[in-house]
Parts: sequence; C-alpha cells; structure tokens
Amino acid sequence: MPKVVKKETKVSKRGAKNEEVKQKKKKRAKKDPNAPKNPLSAYLLFCNDHRDSVKAKNPDASFGAIGRLLGDMWRGYTDAQKAPYNAKHEKAKAKYAQEKAAYDAKKSNGSDDDDDDDEEDESE
Repeated sequence: MPKVVKKETKVSKRGAKNEEVKQKKKKRAKKDPNAPKNPLSAYLLFCNDHRDSVKAKNPDASFGAIGRLLGDMWRGYTDAQKAPYNAKHEKAKAKYAQEKAAYDAKKSNGSDDDDDDDEEDESE
C-alpha cells in the first residue's frame, strides 16, 4: 500500500502581508448621530421623484434594472431639465453648510445637548 504524504500548505507572501495589514489597521471612529446629514445629490432627488413611475411601468424589473432605467433617464435629460434638481441640491447644500458650521461651533465649544440637560436636572 503506497504511503500518502500530506503536503504542507504554504502561506503566500500576499497572504502574509494581508494578515499584517489587518493587524495594523485601526478601527474607524464612530460617527456622531447628532451630526447633520449630507444633502442628496441632484441625481438622487431625481430618482426619488421618478422611482415610483418607473416601477409602475416596469413591475417585473429588479432593483438593479430600475436603477439602470433611472440612470438612462437622467443621462437623457438636458441641462434645462436637470436645472430644478440642481437648484434643490444647491439649496440643500447651503442648508447643510449652515447646519454643519453650527454643529462644529457647538462641538468646538465643548457643549453638548446631553450635558446641558444634566446640569439643569442637577440644579433642581
């Protein structure tokens, strides 16, 4: 009966490097839930407006197919047709900038809503 020799599996250089990189990676800081949300792009505003009508016209279409149809529609629009969505985006972008500036100022002062509420409760 012939002997069965097991081959040792070698870890490739690439595999060893990946292990080192995984160990060196630092964890991402948690996102503050109180921070203002980024505004939707003009394209996403367009998609929100037209998604229902595209679904109605194509009831059997998958999620990806609906996305492709919306993308094709958006690419077919002229700049004049895209203008209302671009205007909404610019308006939302300006609002976000104000909210972000207020949030950053509040954060840099070290005052949080939670801390203020606790101080008021203690004094009562």
